[in-house]
Amino acid sequence: MLSKIKDIELVGSFQSPSEAYAYIQENKVDMAFVDINMREENGLDFVRRVTAQYKEIAIFFLTAYKEYALEAYGMHAFDYIVKPITFERLENSIQKAKDTLIFLQPSNRNNKNKILFNCLGGLDVKSTSGGSIQFTSSKSSELMAYLVMHRGRLVSKWRIMEDVFNGMAQSNAETYLNTTVYKLRKALEPHGMKSAIISAEESYKIDLNEVYADIIDFEDRITSIYQLDESNLEKAIQTEKLYSGELFGEKDYSWSLPEKERISEVYFSFAKKLVNYLIDNMKLTVALHITKKLNNFNELDEEINYLLMKIYSLQKNRSLLERQYERYKKILKSELGLSPDNSMVELYHLLIKSFG
Repeated sequence: MLSKIKDIELVGSFQSPSEAYAYIQENKVDMAFVDINMREENGLDFVRRVTAQYKEIAIFFLTAYKEYALEAYGMHAFDYIVKPITFERLENSIQKAKDTLIFLQPSNRNNKNKILFNCLGGLDVKSTSGGSIQFTSSKSSELMAYLVMHRGRLVSKWRIMEDVFNGMAQSNAETYLNTTVYKLRKALEPHGMKSAIISAEESYKIDLNEVYADIIDFEDRITSIYQLDESNLEKAIQTEKLYSGELFGEKDYSWSLPEKERISEVYFSFAKKLVNYLIDNMKLTVALHITKKLNNFNELDEEINYLLMKIYSLQKNRSLLERQYERYKKILKSELGLSPDNSMVELYHLLIKSFG
């Protein structure tokens, strides 16, 4: 079936996990299709072992077992397809993987490197060849982040000095900017991407043709999903996965704080809409996974806690519903000295009544 899909080269098929792992160690693999039930080793354990070393491989579970879906998505599996598998379902999933992962796209399979700039949940910059960009100063990585966030537009050096080198005398700031640009280009040079930093008219920009940025991909995808339905649900789920935490993680660049807050609001709004759609369509396993992720980001959010309890109610799990409510009450009291408001209490009792 795989051999019939366009632009896919089947490089190996293995019954033994140890043989498959040995092949991965010696060869470039973009996608791996794994069953839960395998000889020697459970498929989930095998994937943990693979992704610990090779995070760039897109993992697809093809299995007869529905009950492991939540655990699989928790391991960042690209898809979890339950047998019987149709050609259309498999082809659609693989196409989405090719669209999502920049280094899987056929147009990028050449000798030209591209910068992979991942800034959701932290800051990680490397090239498509797999090598990390070695910045020699914190300001050079910050400047790159600043230019990426301006999405390829020219920014005047005066604006950069004000935002990135705030507090310095103008003459010092200008010298520091010139030095930082030089260091940034030197960091990119070993990867053949020195020219990505463009200067013109006393301004600077980054050539986005040379860059994949998860934040730009994330926002573009959300913008393209006007209204959730079955035709774009899988795209929405994959879009949600792109968000692994706040913009730049713990790096609080002063100029980025408004964007950090805005992106967080965009994510929470999108993810809540997605969860509500999944609940309405009784896709509770994926809904639960996303809602737990939301809850980890913000344990005090009333709507998120209610969504968790609603899912437990639909799953007929009264004990987890009650435990979640008590946990929410405890955290609310300890952090803010408050109790759940009346509307939350009423919603909780309505859910409890549904058990009869």
